[in-house]
Amino acid sequence: MNNLDSSLQAHNKLEKETTNLALLKDRVDKYHDLSTQMSSILTVFEKRLGNLEQTILPVYQETEQLQKRQQNLEATLNCLESVLSHYDVSQEVCQLIHQGPIEGNISVFLDALAKLRAAMDYFLHNNSQSVELENVTSLFNTGCEGLNQHYSMLLKKHSAPLKPVELLDLIYIEDDSSDEYTSFRQLSQTTREELYTISHWLEQNLREYTHIYATERGDVVLRSLQLLKDHQKSNSWGHEALRPRHSGRQPEPKKNTSARLQQIFEKKANKLYLRATQTIEQSTGFSIKKASSHSDHLTSEDLLDGDQELDKYLVMLLGLQRLLNWERAIMHDIIPQSKHNEVFAKLASNAIDLVVKDAEAITQRVLRCISRKEWTSALGIFSALKRVILLQPDIERTYDPAQREQLTKVLNKLQHTGAKALEHFLDVVKGESSTNIVGQSNVPKDATVHELTSNTIWFIEHLYEHFDVIGSILTQDVLYSTQLDTILMKKALPAEERNKALLAIYIKKALAELNLSIMNKCEQYNDQATKHLFRLNNIHYILKSLQRSNLIDLVTLAEPECEHSYLEMIRELKASYQKTWSKMLLGIYSLDELPKPVAGKVKDKDRSVLKERFSNFNKDFEEACKIQRGISIPDVILREGIKRDNAEHILPKYNRFYEIYSGVQFSKNPDKYVKYRPHEINAMLSKLFDDSA
Repeated sequence: MNNLDSSLQAHNKLEKETTNLALLKDRVDKYHDLSTQMSSILTVFEKRLGNLEQTILPVYQETEQLQKRQQNLEATLNCLESVLSHYDVSQEVCQLIHQGPIEGNISVFLDALAKLRAAMDYFLHNNSQSVELENVTSLFNTGCEGLNQHYSMLLKKHSAPLKPVELLDLIYIEDDSSDEYTSFRQLSQTTREELYTISHWLEQNLREYTHIYATERGDVVLRSLQLLKDHQKSNSWGHEALRPRHSGRQPEPKKNTSARLQQIFEKKANKLYLRATQTIEQSTGFSIKKASSHSDHLTSEDLLDGDQELDKYLVMLLGLQRLLNWERAIMHDIIPQSKHNEVFAKLASNAIDLVVKDAEAITQRVLRCISRKEWTSALGIFSALKRVILLQPDIERTYDPAQREQLTKVLNKLQHTGAKALEHFLDVVKGESSTNIVGQSNVPKDATVHELTSNTIWFIEHLYEHFDVIGSILTQDVLYSTQLDTILMKKALPAEERNKALLAIYIKKALAELNLSIMNKCEQYNDQATKHLFRLNNIHYILKSLQRSNLIDLVTLAEPECEHSYLEMIRELKASYQKTWSKMLLGIYSLDELPKPVAGKVKDKDRSVLKERFSNFNKDFEEACKIQRGISIPDVILREGIKRDNAEHILPKYNRFYEIYSGVQFSKNPDKYVKYRPHEINAMLSKLFDDSA
């Protein structure tokens, strides 16, 4: 029974699985049919999609190209519009530029110049050969010139020199407050703002304007001083009453302006003169009053006249100081900070020159005596100079550093003028450096040692015999005393050696002027090599003379680097002289730029290059030899050394050039070009500095 049931269950289960299997097979067949249909559909879709892509893609590409063309067209139109504006700018602003700027409305004119500048930049970078560039550049330059003229006009229109009374009041203001300056006529705030705008525009566009400002405002200072100077020439200038400028100030009693200065100045001057007299009598043993009858006269009437002249000069000096203070305040409102020092130096230059010339006028009477070698007459100018120098501490305490620097220039010039009075031969040396007659040569044709050099060396060699007297005179000059103090700080010297040190300072000054004179004189030669050889002859002669006479040891007291400096100058001059051969050697030295010969031949187009190089070398070398054969170098060692340097500098370069190209067939007439063999070049170099060769 159990077996029957199990068999029945198994049979039923088998039928069920059979039915399921049949159903599964049926569905698999359906799925297969569906897959086949789907594959067919996808194949058709893929084919149609490919056809669509082939149809649509060119359309997309053409559309993209059209968009790019549109963008390029718009950019081109914008660029063209910008370019056309540059072409039209000349006509657009021409009338305005030629009309020039209008006071109070400068911005319109500057805008026009900005447009022209933009057009200039465009044409310069894109079409530098165009006529339009010339047009806008010309118009821009015209505008800048008009702007400069307007700048100058504003300065002229709103500037006026101070009257003598105003300047005297400015000089004698007691409290020195800045409010005092505002009461004088000056540039208005509106004018300053316009000048400020113009100055900064010109500065940004690299245009010159500082000269205009310095000239115009410097002229105000100069004319103010000149009016004061003319006023001083009148008989009433010393009796001006010092009037209060403000009603709130208590009026001062009338006081002679000269007496006001004299009260302070005369005490210091008399004490200095007495001290200087005692110093000279103690150190030299002779009395100033007994030196000559001229000295007796100098200590009486001339000293009184000199004091009066110095009073006037001091007024001028103080007037200059006040005016420069005033000008610096105005300049700060107009000129860019970076240009202050440059403009102020130019502005003050002529006024300082005027004050310096006044100081020189005081010395002319004594200088005429010095020209007759009346040495004691120099004491008068030194006494007068010391009086002015004594006022320098007051200036140092009163004025700012910039103003002190300007006044120091004036006082240094006065000190230099006083030194010239005592050191009479410096007049000759300095005169030689500054009085050359145009068109007239006063230098030796053979560039040998100049007569001025030999005479100066001879003179200072003989000065050593009188070092004690010269030292006693020079020690009264603040400049020499200060330099002596500097020397003494480094090394203690006995009294006799101090006089030698003062003489050393004096000789140092003489040598400096001599060097400057030689440098100026060499410019009279047209040939650069001759200039260098002339200086070399003179500098070498100076050094050898100092060494031979042992004066080099004396000068070392004042200038420890003297010998080294001369040796360095000689080295630099030798190097500069050797550089004068560079033009001649340039054509044969750069072999990389020359054609390369192949089997002793070069291309037809390269033959002319070699002809030119040989011809230029021959011409330059012959011309140099012709000139330098007429040059004299008296010192044998120097002469032979230069010849040796020439050979070492020229021969190796020529040898290499000659070895490569002398055998090249570049001409039917090679002897015309290859004129010199290396040994012939050497022979010609050895004959330099010998006119008989």
